Amino acid sequence: MPLELVDDCRLALGEGVVWDGPNRRLYWIGIEDRQVRWLDQDQDRVGVLELGTRPGTLAPYRDGKVLLAVEDGFALLDTGSGALETVAEVETDRPGRRMNDGKVDPYGRMVAGTMESAEPRAPGPLYRLEYDRDGTPRVLTLREGMLIPNGLDWPEPDLLWHIDSPTRRIELYAYPEHGPLAEPVRALDVSDLGGDPDGMTLDAEGNLWVAFWGGSAVRCLSPEGKLLETVELPTSRVTSCAFGGPGLDTLYVTTAGGRGPRADPGVDPGAGSLFRYRGLATGRPAQAWSGPTTPGDPGH
Repeated sequence: MPLELVDDCRLALGEGVVWDGPNRRLYWIGIEDRQVRWLDQDQDRVGVLELGTRPGTLAPYRDGKVLLAVEDGFALLDTGSGALETVAEVETDRPGRRMNDGKVDPYGRMVAGTMESAEPRAPGPLYRLEYDRDGTPRVLTLREGMLIPNGLDWPEPDLLWHIDSPTRRIELYAYPEHGPLAEPVRALDVSDLGGDPDGMTLDAEGNLWVAFWGGSAVRCLSPEGKLLETVELPTSRVTSCAFGGPGLDTLYVTTAGGRGPRADPGVDPGAGSLFRYRGLATGRPAQAWSGPTTPGDPGH
């Protein structure tokens, strides 16, 4: 089937698409737009919440709640009421930075990095949100030196693919259950492909589906780096992708550059909108955030 336009939302910076399988809901965000959006599969309607902060990524939780990485840390959002509750603060002493892309690891913990909002970009860490035995949240630094931390996914619980976009490399790390990352064990150089690697997801076979900012495409790569498939988009700034739908056989893709619903569609048709393509491959279920470890913490 051809590429389909799902939501002509024309976000300035659409990102963070993820499928919440148990609730049959697709989430995505507008970072500069300060929005969380979702598509309910059963009702075929789009919901929108306006935020007072810029979200960098999102993970399903439960009972209509999602965990956000926002400008100054992690926060729990109730999509029913719109209530936003701080879980843990990050880099409150470093103005001009915000959290960016992230995902929940195989153990149910959120991983996300931070970046400068403007040039020049000072490097920053990749973080993981954890809980002490007494239920106190803490944020662990996994690795320093990231400029624009973006797509990530785990082919196995002890391995992590991660993208720092300006390097134009996709690096594979050993991922310990506890403690920081070591040096990468493998790197795929994608500098010969158009655009910079941005968001990423894995399919059931372990292949990498990578959104290319400035490349007008999502590209599928084997774990060895062979180009297997190219999905072309009608707009340049392709930001993230995820498999969704009941059979996890639909690739959803976010884009950027729309500048709101009144933007001129002739400038870059489809910019900032949500697209899908059916039947390319089958994905893996998204890991939901496990939440606090002690009853009575935020979300319980």
